[in-house]
Amino acid sequence: MLGILFFVLGALFGSFANVLILRLPKNQNIAFPRSYCFECKKQIPWYLNIPLITYLFLLGKTKCCNKQLNPQYIIVELLIAFLFLVNYLNFNLNQAIILNILFFITVVIIFIDFNERIIFDIFNYSVLISGLILAFFSQNLNPLNISITNSAVTATLGISLFFTLRLIFLKLREIEALGLGDVFLVAGFGSWLGFEKFLYLLVISSLLGIIYFLMFGKNKKNFQIPFGSSMGVAFLTLFFI
Repeated sequence: MLGILFFVLGALFGSFANVLILRLPKNQNIAFPRSYCFECKKQIPWYLNIPLITYLFLLGKTKCCNKQLNPQYIIVELLIAFLFLVNYLNFNLNQAIILNILFFITVVIIFIDFNERIIFDIFNYSVLISGLILAFFSQNLNPLNISITNSAVTATLGISLFFTLRLIFLKLREIEALGLGDVFLVAGFGSWLGFEKFLYLLVISSLLGIIYFLMFGKNKKNFQIPFGSSMGVAFLTLFFI
C-alpha cells in the first residue's frame, strides 16, 4: 500500500517537475499563472491536470484545441513515479525520502539541459552540498555509504578535472567544450557516488554523449552535447547497479 502511495506521490512530483522544466528556462513564475495550454493559452481546469491520468484519458491531445501534447509530460511523470517506487522497494524509508528529492532534482536537470543546454546553479549546489553534508553527518543516509573523505576528494577531483578540460579547450580551440554547470554538476554527483562509481560515471556519460552526437549532431556545426543530461542518466543508473 505504501508503495502505491510513493508511486502516486512521484507522479505528483513529476507534474511539478514539468512546470520547472518548462518555466525556469523562460524565467517564468512557477506558481502563477496556473497551468495553461501552450498552443491556445487557455487555462487548464484542475480536473484536466491530473498526472498520468489526464494524458491517457485525452489520448495525448489537448482538450481545448485538440493539439498533440508534448510526450515529455507523461515521460517525466512516469519516470519520477517509477523512481519513487523503486527507492521505496530498495532502500529504507529515510534513504528513500532523501533519494526521492535527489532524483527529482536530477530529472529536472536532465530535461532542462536536454532541451535548453542550461544547468541552474541552485540545482548543482543542492546536489553537491547535500552529498557532502550527508557524508559528513550520516553515511547511513547515503545508500552507497560514502565517507566524507571519499565524498570530498571525489568532488574536488571532478571539479579539477572538468575545469582543467574546460581551460584546455578554451586555450587551444577557443570554445567552451564544458560549461561551468557541467563542472559543478560532476562534483555534485561525485560527492554522492564516491571515487569508484565516479569513474563509471565518466565512462557511461561520455558514451551517452557520443551516442547523442552521432544521432543528432554529426553534420551540424557548433553542436552542443547536453552532457549534463548524460551525466544525470548515468548517475541515476549507477545507484541501482
